[in-house]
Amino acid sequence: MKLKKTLALTMAAMAVCASVFASVSVKSYDVNEDWVKMQVPQVKGAGADVDAKINNALSFNALMQLYSPLPQSDKSADAMLASFEQNFSGKDGVKEAHEFLEDVGGFVNYTLHTDWQAAKALGGSMVDSYGLEGKYDVLYNGEKLLCVEQQGYLFTGGAHGTTLYDVSTFDLTSGKELQLSDLFKPGSDYLARINKVVAEKVAAQPDTFFGPVEVKDGDKFYFDGKVLVVTYAPYEVAPYAAGVVSFIVPADSLSDILVY
Repeated sequence: MKLKKTLALTMAAMAVCASVFASVSVKSYDVNEDWVKMQVPQVKGAGADVDAKINNALSFNALMQLYSPLPQSDKSADAMLASFEQNFSGKDGVKEAHEFLEDVGGFVNYTLHTDWQAAKALGGSMVDSYGLEGKYDVLYNGEKLLCVEQQGYLFTGGAHGTTLYDVSTFDLTSGKELQLSDLFKPGSDYLARINKVVAEKVAAQPDTFFGPVEVKDGDKFYFDGKVLVVTYAPYEVAPYAAGVVSFIVPADSLSDILVY
């Protein structure tokens, strides 16, 4: 009996450990409206409240990409995010956010068709269709952090389309989307260290970039415990042909000031 009880307790403890350290799952919620095809990553397994925070943040990123063919709002991105969070907060808000994205996707599809028909009528459209596509990639899924890239492509004629890019790093305990400063000890010289590495890389390929690149809080990044990668969308720091630009900083060079 004692052996059975010990085995049972051991198995229960192993199950608890597995549930604590298991990575969250990430699956796609799709907005599919003819010329609009958007994969929206959604997580499960970090806890209901944390899942909701992360999922709404990922949905908002997808929404901003959906908005790209539409006339731009005069509201700032922060103001739009605050409004989105207010309207779609909590677990119940996730489903409502999905329905809202579907409605926006339908309107964007209508807009693309209308713009294409207008261009064709004027003799300016030489393509069979316009389109907006969005996909995602899980860059890191660990015990503490989740890093997700969301990349879209908007084509409305011309030599090439527009690449839409976002990458987010989330704390899996709180659901908070992290800023660069959140990775480091308060008062540390993290920006100076990162920019030293970036300056060396830019100096090695000066013709690739528009000019000096200075990493700031608010810039996009991801972190997998081994490297910190600061990323920029096409046209941010280099011409379109350069694609998404990434600067890799080894974590070993920052280990004394990291908090993750």
